[in-house]
Amino acid sequence: MRKSEQIIATLFGGRTLLQGVISKHLSFILYIFLLLILYISMNNTVQNTLLANYRLEKELQVLYAEYTRKTAELMQLSRQQEIEKQLKARGSDLKAPTHPPAWIKSKP
Repeated sequence: MRKSEQIIATLFGGRTLLQGVISKHLSFILYIFLLLILYISMNNTVQNTLLANYRLEKELQVLYAEYTRKTAELMQLSRQQEIEKQLKARGSDLKAPTHPPAWIKSKP
């Protein structure tokens, strides 16, 4: 038997447990196992955080687009012609002034 085959046969044959090889290194094996679990949990946490960030960025883009749309609508409604149309539609008799405002000067 070659040396590699002998090592595999020793590991899977159960002789290592009987000889106490694993029990000597049990604390190191548990330490590695703990590090592996810690690595997996941190990776999962980072992925969840990135996914939440992605969702929030998409929501922010949607809200910004809605804000821009509403701002444009309000700008359109605040124009003088739009105000006059709305007044006529509601039956108001208000009209835009035909003469510009005059300055009133007071004497000191």
